[in-house]
Amino acid sequence: MYHELDPPYTAEQVAELFNLVHSELMGQSMETLLQFLQRSNLSMPRLVSLMYIQRQRATTISSLSEHLNLTLGTTSQMIEQLVQDGLVERYEAPHDRRQKLVSLTATGEAIVAEARQIRLHEASRHLSRLPPELLAQLGQALHAACREWNLVTTT
Repeated sequence: MYHELDPPYTAEQVAELFNLVHSELMGQSMETLLQFLQRSNLSMPRLVSLMYIQRQRATTISSLSEHLNLTLGTTSQMIEQLVQDGLVERYEAPHDRRQKLVSLTATGEAIVAEARQIRLHEASRHLSRLPPELLAQLGQALHAACREWNLVTTT
């Protein structure tokens, strides 16, 4: 167990608390996510690759290789498998025909959406066990942080 952290909180202490909450919530979904990976014939690196490609909309194999900290050859092989499985497509970059880009197919998008939904459902189930007033405070604090970082739009 971690030591008690008392206010006022430093950025490092908030990061430690956030990490604890994140680990708890993600740990709750791991079994369900692993079952999904097995059903989908995916490994965790392949799912992480799909999620990265989705965030980038389109990316190069070398960029994905750097993100995953894998060799270019290993990443190229994985992309080839994802292409064969119909999860990603490879094409020439419009600005440089020598450069190849990869993006998700509709099937790849559906896989990523399902994986995210599993994690969100499990996290939501776990968060729903918090007292309502604490859940409201946590929501307000997270929403304020998201606004500050321009991750959500305000109305």
